[in-house]
Amino acid sequence: MGKAAQAQAGRDRARDARLKAARERRLKLDPDQLAREQRIDEAAVDVEVAWEERAQAEQAVADAEVAASAAIERILAERLAVKDVVHLTGLDQATVRRLRQLETDGDDDDDDETGDTSRSRHHC
Repeated sequence: MGKAAQAQAGRDRARDARLKAARERRLKLDPDQLAREQRIDEAAVDVEVAWEERAQAEQAVADAEVAASAAIERILAERLAVKDVVHLTGLDQATVRRLRQLETDGDDDDDDETGDTSRSRHHC
């Protein structure tokens, strides 16, 4: 390291030390500021954690709906009517239709990826 770089590094360290000392003097003038900053930091972290938990919950809901959709299709494959699915599951008809659409949407995605559009669904 050259003399100029060493001198600059020394100035940087001195500046950092002065900044730290200035911050400490400022906090002594306003002791509540440190507690306030800590509360703000904790609240910001709480938001981040809550948002991550929300994303995980959304994924859990999506996974549960896919599983319910597949189960509904299995019931319908046994030649039961949608009204029977409604009666058996306690879900309303709109929810059953929406979940069945998830299954159909998933099949369309698979067909597009494989290029096989010859498969069709028949339910009685």
